[in-house]
Amino acid sequence: MPKRPNVVLIYTDQQRFDSIHANGNKYAITPNLDSLIEEGANFTNYYVNNPVCMPSRMCMLTGKYPSQLGIADNGIPLPENEKNIATYLHQYDYNCTQIGKLHFLPHTNRKHTDLHPSYGFDSLIISDEPGCYDDAYIKWVESQNPEEVEKVRVGLPSEGKVYGQPVYSTHTRSPHQPYIFEGKENLTHSCFVKEEVCQFIKNHKNSHQPFFVIAGFYAPHAPINPPKKYVDMYDFDKMPLPKRSDEDDKLMQALLGPDWHKKLDGINDEKWKEIYASYLAITTHVDECVGDILKELKDIEEETLIIFTSDHGEYLGDHGRVHKGMPGHDCIIHVPLIMKYKGKIKPHTCVNNLCEAVDILPTILDYACIQKASYLKGISLKNVIEGKRKETKNSIIVEYMNDNNFNEVTVRTEKYKYYVNTKGLEILYDLEKDEDELYNVADKKEYNEIKSFMRLEMIKKIQYSAYNSKEKIAPY
Repeated sequence: MPKRPNVVLIYTDQQRFDSIHANGNKYAITPNLDSLIEEGANFTNYYVNNPVCMPSRMCMLTGKYPSQLGIADNGIPLPENEKNIATYLHQYDYNCTQIGKLHFLPHTNRKHTDLHPSYGFDSLIISDEPGCYDDAYIKWVESQNPEEVEKVRVGLPSEGKVYGQPVYSTHTRSPHQPYIFEGKENLTHSCFVKEEVCQFIKNHKNSHQPFFVIAGFYAPHAPINPPKKYVDMYDFDKMPLPKRSDEDDKLMQALLGPDWHKKLDGINDEKWKEIYASYLAITTHVDECVGDILKELKDIEEETLIIFTSDHGEYLGDHGRVHKGMPGHDCIIHVPLIMKYKGKIKPHTCVNNLCEAVDILPTILDYACIQKASYLKGISLKNVIEGKRKETKNSIIVEYMNDNNFNEVTVRTEKYKYYVNTKGLEILYDLEKDEDELYNVADKKEYNEIKSFMRLEMIKKIQYSAYNSKEKIAPY
């Protein structure tokens, strides 16, 4: 049997689908991701199963829906005995390495100098945040230029102060408060991830053992602090304004409470354009780092499955919001997914089928000639990519649950999106007529039949995703 493929998973944080030039953003400068799309498969209807970092990442890397895992909000650690992609690949002699952000453990309540659980990886170079903790990133900066350490520091999350974490910087961390990176541009967290990943590839590309490595970029997650070089590439005046409507504002108030927009009051159009340009600038910086990784892989492209994706998107003022969350607007759950495997995946392949985060692990296993476990609910996309199968699924599901017993579920088909929470608030978007999701039609009589259909689709999807499936080993 020929050698199983190397797998390189380039995993960004908080990156919208429409942040890439080749995905329709005429303002974005992303030449390396554009080339990756041209040379491989671009998934135009790929969605994550949770709108926040930890459960979204766990979902994708374990191949299980949030309800299957019992984890659908931040702050809950992944059990060490929960199988993930490294567990499966390790059984087939893969060297499995995680570099950068993993986020299987909460950030705020632990010392980042303590030993991290291995979760089946052979090696871990963990840095879940870009400069607010004493972790692998800060040690790397120290090794490069000790005088730059204070310049690369960022503000501590407000939650971290509760646990007494040291505060190294007063810099803000919100998407609506961008600033210029103060250190040297080759010392960003993105450069750290890129350099460590490239070194790993150099060390292992000639090995007889296949490797799996995650390039865990933190950007373009806030703080939005790109080096000046990238900000200068953008004309603020040409940037688009956030998408919102009066009716949408009322809906967000019903969903989030009367103070939902308070922190964003006073931001004018000029500032929103700066925010958008700064977000694209830090995305361009990531794109350049991705380009360096792709160059390092050039001579082993025919032996390597390359995957680029993100854990969720960013509001950037759309719907009067920043950050991420429910009800699962497309700017949050619709993220890039690109795959390249030279000689196996044809260039210029466009996959328009609905697919979701739980499908990634089965796809990797399929390309690695490894049988999928029966309890994994996702499907392999290999035959879809290669044109051997046309249909994937009718809908995708997004699940969110917090410790106040407030649950939210969204189901999206190609034409409609339906949301409901435990308080009974229903949202229905007609995506063909309202692609920006600004008008809730759940209470309109002409949509009663569609609403009933989407309710049934949600019930079916919940039954499929939430109910654990364990192998029956005897009649009784």
